[in-house]
Amino acid sequence: MRDLKLRDLQKCFVTIAFVAGGFGASACSSSPQTNGRDASASGGSVASTGGKPGSGGISGNSGSTGGTGGSGGAVGSGGSTSTGGSTGTGGTESTGGTTGSGGAAPSGGNGGGSSSTGGGGGAGAAGHSGGGNAGGGHPGGTSGTDAGSTDAGVTDGGAPSDNPPPPLTGTTATATVKVTRGTPIGKLPAGTAGFSFEKSHMSDGFFTGTHAPLIAMLKLLGPGIVRIGADDVNNSVWVPSATFVKGGTTSPNVGTAEVDALADFLTATGWKAIYAVNMRGSSTPQAAMTELTYVIPKLGASLQAVEIGNELNLYSGINAESTWRPFAQAIRTAFPSTSIAGPGDFEDVNYCTKFVSAEASLIDIITHHYYRGQAGTSTATLDNLVNPDGTVTSGAQSLANSVKTNSIRGGFRYGETNTYSSHGQAGISDALVSALWGVDFMLTLARYGNVGVNFHGGGQNMDGNTCPNGVSSCDKPFRYSPLLEVDSKVTAAAPLYYGMLLVSQIGAGDMLGTTITNAGSTKLRAYAVTPADGATKVILVNFEATTGVNATVDLGAAVTSASAIYLRGTSLTSTSGVTLAEAPVTAAGTWAPKPAYTLARSGTTLAVPVPAASAVLITAP
Repeated sequence: MRDLKLRDLQKCFVTIAFVAGGFGASACSSSPQTNGRDASASGGSVASTGGKPGSGGISGNSGSTGGTGGSGGAVGSGGSTSTGGSTGTGGTESTGGTTGSGGAAPSGGNGGGSSSTGGGGGAGAAGHSGGGNAGGGHPGGTSGTDAGSTDAGVTDGGAPSDNPPPPLTGTTATATVKVTRGTPIGKLPAGTAGFSFEKSHMSDGFFTGTHAPLIAMLKLLGPGIVRIGADDVNNSVWVPSATFVKGGTTSPNVGTAEVDALADFLTATGWKAIYAVNMRGSSTPQAAMTELTYVIPKLGASLQAVEIGNELNLYSGINAESTWRPFAQAIRTAFPSTSIAGPGDFEDVNYCTKFVSAEASLIDIITHHYYRGQAGTSTATLDNLVNPDGTVTSGAQSLANSVKTNSIRGGFRYGETNTYSSHGQAGISDALVSALWGVDFMLTLARYGNVGVNFHGGGQNMDGNTCPNGVSSCDKPFRYSPLLEVDSKVTAAAPLYYGMLLVSQIGAGDMLGTTITNAGSTKLRAYAVTPADGATKVILVNFEATTGVNATVDLGAAVTSASAIYLRGTSLTSTSGVTLAEAPVTAAGTWAPKPAYTLARSGTTLAVPVPAASAVLITAP
């Protein structure tokens, strides 16, 4: 993230009507807003005159019918089977019916057990007694069934029997969510949640086949795309004999050892890479081709695409497009089957679409970068993050049109994104709210055809984050990073990672329209998905800080059973204690989700308590 000459612009958003969605209607404002990126530690600083509109308003609680700019669904295929470190199907089994004896309620109130796919069989124990905590815990003495089993003892009248979520306490509201079946309004692709890193991270031994916690964290999400480039690609130099530097330090030099290690890492995770080459300064198409002549065969099927430069609309002193073109032509000539991604603009959709129209024959995947605002400015507030941003929907629609008009075979993806640029706002970008925002953001974009989202992160001594005496001395820490790291080793999953994990549990499938009614001004978002196996997944996100929502969810078809898992913490600004399915992700990258809650049902409807500051993933087989 690079410091820019800040750009002032008039904020005025067109109201975008869509159904029960996340990023939509907004209001006009005449106050200027600035955006920028952190200065890189060495060279290549760039000035910008660009910017992004400001805060949007709340949308999605009208009674609109599904499909018109519709609220989307998240999609899922096969449900919530976790890979690479999660527990197996069925969750934690017990000998049945263990009575809770006043145990502590799960942190932060309502939460759900694991919704592992296909988990038939054994009954899971109900656990804790639900005393005094807001939202409570599991009621003691009940016995839970796993996500794949039938609601034993639940009649068509709808009374749950096994492991119901605890009732809400404190301030509550009600809402009705209606799933509209019929024509899908979009698709959530597999591997939606991805990562973006600085290219200098290749030099410090981060991407290796032996970095076990990082490998486990990625495998837990399932196969995806990691993008390697960002601002530090502008300083990158191909030095074939380069060697790794000490963890917690970085070098601009990349050589065969670093690429070999990256290949091992990608093989170990099952992920693919978007790999960037430098086009700034003394770099030439010939220099880039020397690097790629080694990289492309070495990465092989693990290479998703090659990216040229970073955020071309911010390059000063050169015509970025005319500089970019010879690089792209050289790649196309030498490696005609290798995909090229671009232009990777910074928050300027008009620049992006014009660039693509002019260079469509050389672009296979459109990449665009987005941040809600800039850290350290008046834009970087909790309210702006929980309220919709109309530029997300309008931008996605423009990019989708560009894909169609220019026949871009790989679609469009948000190749670098996060909450607030300049490495994030403390207490927001590193808090539970970032996880809820991430869920809402990914599912909103999927409605319009986005093929993936790469959340940016990093560590010490990269992208202008100077750390002379270890991680505690960093002057611009990566607060928004989905993964925390010390000395180039992953040490924990940050809150945002939990949002990525929830979406990974949905899988891939068709998104259905949803509407929210009778909710007033409650900040509730709803998405629905139907995977190939015929199940229905519903995702509810409650951005309210203190108000829980008792939601009645109408699936539009008879319900025979339903389960739920919760993403939650103690508050929107919690920076620790975040869980999914009542379980944390460990520092080693393992996750042991608890058994899912069973939901009360009647005909086509479900009763779903949604605590304040939480998201819930509902599965109805």
